Amino acid sequence: MRWGTKKNYYLLTCWAFILLIIIVIAWRNYELLKTQYISQIRLDETEILSRGSSLFNRELGHLKNVTLFLRNSVEAKLSSIDPNNTPLWRQSVIDTFSQFANMSPLISQVRWLSLDGQERIRVNRVNGALSVVKEEYLQSKADRYYFQQAKRATGNHVYISPIDLNIENGQIVTPIEPTVRAAIMLQPQYKGMLVVNYHLRSLFDSLRALANNSVFLDVVSPTGEWLISQEKPLEWAQTLNSLSLEKSMSSRYPKAWNTLTTDGFFASFIYAEQVWSGMKVLTDEDPSSVTQDESSYLYFIARSWPQNLMVKSHTLLAYTFVIGFLCFVVLAGLAWWQIEAYYKRQALLLALESEKVHLKNTNKELNTANQRLVLLQDELVENSRLSSLGMMVAGLAHEMNTPLGGAKMALSSLQALLTRDEADFAHSNYRSMIHSLQITEKNLMRAIELVSSFKRLTSNQAAQESVSFQLHQVLNDFMTTFRPSLKQHSNIKIEVDCPQDIRLQSHPGVLTQVIQNLVDNALSHGFDENMTGTILLKARCQAGLLILMVQDNGKGIAPEMKETLFNPFVTTGRSRMHTGLGLYLVRQWVYKLLKGRIDVTSELGKGTCFTLTFGLTGEET
Repeated sequence: MRWGTKKNYYLLTCWAFILLIIIVIAWRNYELLKTQYISQIRLDETEILSRGSSLFNRELGHLKNVTLFLRNSVEAKLSSIDPNNTPLWRQSVIDTFSQFANMSPLISQVRWLSLDGQERIRVNRVNGALSVVKEEYLQSKADRYYFQQAKRATGNHVYISPIDLNIENGQIVTPIEPTVRAAIMLQPQYKGMLVVNYHLRSLFDSLRALANNSVFLDVVSPTGEWLISQEKPLEWAQTLNSLSLEKSMSSRYPKAWNTLTTDGFFASFIYAEQVWSGMKVLTDEDPSSVTQDESSYLYFIARSWPQNLMVKSHTLLAYTFVIGFLCFVVLAGLAWWQIEAYYKRQALLLALESEKVHLKNTNKELNTANQRLVLLQDELVENSRLSSLGMMVAGLAHEMNTPLGGAKMALSSLQALLTRDEADFAHSNYRSMIHSLQITEKNLMRAIELVSSFKRLTSNQAAQESVSFQLHQVLNDFMTTFRPSLKQHSNIKIEVDCPQDIRLQSHPGVLTQVIQNLVDNALSHGFDENMTGTILLKARCQAGLLILMVQDNGKGIAPEMKETLFNPFVTTGRSRMHTGLGLYLVRQWVYKLLKGRIDVTSELGKGTCFTLTFGLTGEET
């Protein structure tokens, strides 16, 4: 190959351009795939945070309810006992405490504190067994933070302390027991406070179990101490060893900790090759009685496993490199083939210029063009025939509408004249003429409505293209325009249940007409006069399909009517001037224009449900 030729220059330029384009697209795809992976991790983290906070809040709510129930039970029992009978009074409280301690395995201690912080009664659970502490071993808790905070609570507020480890006689109980204290003030005449210790070992185990192959959950105190960590030695490191500050999150991940504590309720970011998501969770949610500070919060932190993001990034980079290389090989080969073919064609054309074969080829091209022209003429004739047919149908509807409108105007004028000259006629004759005119007008209106329906069907069939629209907007517009008509049925209400994220590729005008016909049908046939009821418009997406239901709780459809329900001119309201074309037109619009299907279920005395099924992209179902 002689690289100095013009052909080789074009080839190298084309290859360089292809390589540049592939590098840009490959890098863009890599960034997109990486972003999607991070987004999926964040979704997983958000789900774990939501499940973890829900589990935690539900458990705290249960603890508050149990504590409040204990307070009410103690006060109810003490109200029937002489306060001067100390032995009976003390034994009653101990019995109540023991019963409640047996109610939940989470309860580790129940205490009665006097207003000065001195324990008056304490029931402990040790290894599943209950024991009452003797009076000489009762302690003063006046200096404990939870006692000072709980004294400020009023009414039925249950104070929930920050989570810490259970301490007895100045020593941390082992094995360690994460503990939260629930405290509530008794009524003033009892001069005391109830404090219940709950150990949260099972709750913490449940929170740890939320971890999966992608992300795991940490729970951190406001001081940066790990309460739950995937690395066991880090849990309660500061409490167990005051010199272990380097094991706190604030010292290990200072930038991440600063972001979590300054970004408000929720934060999501990437740090140290991990995806982080964190949220604050309240432990005491009653700001009216107890001032909330940082000690009232816990930080729930979900993050991806170390190295996962880096490994995934390398994998995606390798994947995009391999795909890009293959694409370059294919496109470079195509470019080489095209350039080679181009120069070969040029050489052939130069050789054929000296021969008369060129004339023959030109003649063939003319014959081919002539054949295409004939086919095009046939297509134009066919299209003209179809257009004429459509114009004839539309014109017939228009021409029928014009004399009907004139007749309606003449009837209106005649009614005005009769009203003006009422005195010139006998009363009975006048009433007969007015009645006849009203009958004529009603039948004329039926004819106008029938022509309008056919005209609307013709115009809808001539619609060119479908459009993309939000379904809830169409339903809202329908409710706005239909509300004046609904005033005639004050005992019937219409409810709409439609998510705001449903988008369709279809014909919104036709769909609105279908919904209006179904609602009109429900109002006309589904309810007797003075019946109260509801019409529900409910939309849901399922497997790429839209399921739209128009459901009422009226009197239902007779079984013998179901087989012929969508046939033209079938109606049960002939006496009320109904034509029987409403559901027939609905079925035509649904199947022919909207490319969907319609099903009906009904039960006498319970109501009727029309179910419309469409493809979200306008494709036929």
